[in-house]
Amino acid sequence: MTDFLYRQLLRNLTEEIRSERRPVGSRLPSIRSLSRERGVSKSTILAAYDRLEADGLISARPRSGYFVNGVQHTDPLSSHPPLISQPESTPLPVTSGQVLMDIMERGAAFDLVGDQGTELGNEALRRCLARAQRRQTAGNQNNYDEPAGLHRLRSVLANRLHSGGSHLEADQIIVTSGCQHALLLALMATTQRGDVVAVESPGFYGLFQLFEALGLKALELPSSAESGLSPDAFELALQHWDIKVLVVSPCYSTPTGASMPESNKKRILLLAQSRNIPIIEDDIYAELSFNEQRPRTLQSYDDQGLVLLCSSVSKSLSRDLRIGWIVPGRYRERIKQLKLVTSLASCRAQQQGLVDFLQEGSFDRHLRVRRQKLRQQYQQLLEMLSQCLPSMKTCSRPQGGLALWVELPDSVDSLDLYGQCLEKGIILTPGRLFTAQERYRNALRISFAFPWTEKRRAALALLGRMVADQ
Repeated sequence: MTDFLYRQLLRNLTEEIRSERRPVGSRLPSIRSLSRERGVSKSTILAAYDRLEADGLISARPRSGYFVNGVQHTDPLSSHPPLISQPESTPLPVTSGQVLMDIMERGAAFDLVGDQGTELGNEALRRCLARAQRRQTAGNQNNYDEPAGLHRLRSVLANRLHSGGSHLEADQIIVTSGCQHALLLALMATTQRGDVVAVESPGFYGLFQLFEALGLKALELPSSAESGLSPDAFELALQHWDIKVLVVSPCYSTPTGASMPESNKKRILLLAQSRNIPIIEDDIYAELSFNEQRPRTLQSYDDQGLVLLCSSVSKSLSRDLRIGWIVPGRYRERIKQLKLVTSLASCRAQQQGLVDFLQEGSFDRHLRVRRQKLRQQYQQLLEMLSQCLPSMKTCSRPQGGLALWVELPDSVDSLDLYGQCLEKGIILTPGRLFTAQERYRNALRISFAFPWTEKRRAALALLGRMVADQ
């Protein structure tokens, strides 16, 4: 009931502002008075005001209250159409260069300047992890964790996955050392060297690294920056190639931030089931929806155990906490064996600390704040892009995740630009990293994962000037 009242209030206030029944600059009622007027709790009013502020419709002024900002009736980037990729439909072996290693060594996978600051991290998480370390017994320290991972953590994760429509038990989940490890296990369980793996294009650069390490061929399929992998393209590819597995990220995929419609998820699953082809689902960004409710997993529609769901807390909570998981479906025993081979066991103390953090409600509180900040930083990035990169051809419009995809004029080579920017202290993520083909050289992934400090704003402005000079 509370959730219904919140949504109803939010819709009403949004409509009042957009229709200008509440004029620009007008003061909104106080939380106390609107609570009495609408007959809802003060916490519901505050939650609605927080969302309106995150959407840029209102702003809070210290000791004065909330005021209407007005409505931006046009998208600052409305003249730039969304991207639909057109990769070559030929399976190719994968090779990677030095640029990705360079970016990772500079600590800038999602940052223009590699400046994380000195601010302390999540206090509640640090407290839970420290408490778990203090509670360790000699038996904990002298013995490995069970291969599938801490049962309590798997139980909590199973409950959390209910929000994505997946109805699971603890025994259906295996804990991994991050999402990349989960993806590795999934590929090892479903492929052999030389196999063809279908993947959306542009796609996650970590996948292409795995393809290279395992000797797999990448078949890149056309994808929309709005709706993700094309079911038509997948169906056509099945008619021409012996595809062994499909890897897809339906929820806010990197680098475009695309979110797949439910109808497309169902159709892709049916196509895979008709050929008995497993699907590896990368679900790592799903918790970072700009809305309150995360999208449904593709795995939740699967009744045959063909979908291997992979995720972790590295994007939603901490990149330093290397805890991920996989829902292996019919490949459970093979995945468990492969985990023994590749990592032996997971850290019990870290798992217990994460359990405590999840169960005490700290993760949900963290997500509410994180989602609001990401919405704000995304809107700020759109506004800055319209000013700093007016010559760009396309720009994606994600509704969650950490980054968007920008296509620059054809004359710009982002790999060349990468070296030029390094000299100025700017760290780009070139589009060429997100493919096994010679494509997307005029594209960039730009992240809104961090606050737009003066240093980051200046870096984006300088990038714009450098692009203009190309």
